[in-house]
Amino acid sequence: MLAKLQSFVASHQAMAGAVLALAIKGGGAVLMIVVFTLAARTMSAGAFGDIAVWFNVLSCLAVAAVFGQENLIVRSWAEYGSGGQFGLMAGAYRFGWTTSAAATVIACIALIVGDQFMSAPLPLPALGAAIAFLAAQSMLHYSSHSCRTIHGFRVSEFNRELTWRLVLLLVVALHLHGDLTLTTFFAAAAAGMCLSIAIQTVATFRKFPAEVAAARRQFARKEWFARARSMCLSASVEAMGQYAEVILLGFLVAPAAAATYFIAARIANIFAMISSGLNTYTVTQVSTLHFAGEIEGLQHVLRSVMTVVFVLVTPLFILLVIAASPILSIFGPSYVAGYVPLVVLASASFIVTLSGPASGILMVTGGERLWSRIAILSLMLRVLLMLYLAPRYGASGAAFGWAIVNAPVAIGVSLLCRKRRGVDSSVLSILPGLRMLTHAARAQLAPRP
Repeated sequence: MLAKLQSFVASHQAMAGAVLALAIKGGGAVLMIVVFTLAARTMSAGAFGDIAVWFNVLSCLAVAAVFGQENLIVRSWAEYGSGGQFGLMAGAYRFGWTTSAAATVIACIALIVGDQFMSAPLPLPALGAAIAFLAAQSMLHYSSHSCRTIHGFRVSEFNRELTWRLVLLLVVALHLHGDLTLTTFFAAAAAGMCLSIAIQTVATFRKFPAEVAAARRQFARKEWFARARSMCLSASVEAMGQYAEVILLGFLVAPAAAATYFIAARIANIFAMISSGLNTYTVTQVSTLHFAGEIEGLQHVLRSVMTVVFVLVTPLFILLVIAASPILSIFGPSYVAGYVPLVVLASASFIVTLSGPASGILMVTGGERLWSRIAILSLMLRVLLMLYLAPRYGASGAAFGWAIVNAPVAIGVSLLCRKRRGVDSSVLSILPGLRMLTHAARAQLAPRP
């Protein structure tokens, strides 16, 4: 029995790895929902709305502040590793740290300057906590991607998704008597992220390849900067696409409306977290298999992963649609108004998740410029819809604007990935396997002569 189990796991490593990656990602999503539930129930809608708006603003800035280095190290490590160019591998790792750190400093300065032009600037302690959160999250992006590429996704993703959220949950739980503030929230999150970065960095150095460490560092700065610009633009647009609705609702309507949408989006975000976990697990293998020319192996990985995703998200989607109102009431009676936004966002997110990690595949296989153009155009369209729908229909209008654009774009990018890279990233890739299982079942049930 043990031998059979080991044989099954060995032949389904991609599927087993995907399950673990998605379990970690799902755990992080659940922890964050618990954190926001506690915060929403102990704060007024307006105060919680302020945290929601600033959380989205800072998270969006953090993606831009890493300047594409989180994706560049994944591509560079696979590309140079396949050719035994150890000096360039070492140089790319060092380049990622220094460049992302410098860009983070610039982003923090921009935050300080921008805050002075706000109608209600943050108090000095809150601004300090916001700066710490921005810097820690930005560096955590690079630390996590480089750790996953060099060490493995178990250490990188556990600390990226769970460690800092556990610290934040502990601090929020200690402030359930109504004394939770924006300053405390972001300071606790920043402290947890610093702990995650420290653990990831130590783990990476312990498993750093000896031949890369011994090689003389080589740099291709001009080429790397060009790639990083496109990757940063794509990632920033994607981040803005993820956080834009809450930010714009906070400014166009009111913090309370932003809070309602934020709660609905956080619950529906379970699908985005699964998509992100899917990208996290596959992106390193995608880059390695693509540059090695192993298209069949890459399709096998995607098919295994999408099988797991389909099995997970389908019942989850049905549950969310049926139990949307009771789930929203957990956050407080006022948040039940987010029923329509939640159902709309969940439906569109379900479609996006089943379309697979096509954007991530394009990003790490040389299609970063193409994806950046697609992302920019789709974001512009969403913002235009948002400007029209949000003032008229509030959170529901914002949700419809998000769904109308994102679902068709996800399907289109999946088809584009199939045409450009020769692999189907969507759930449709599992159909050949299902047909084989059906034929095998019929053969077993057929009467024997």
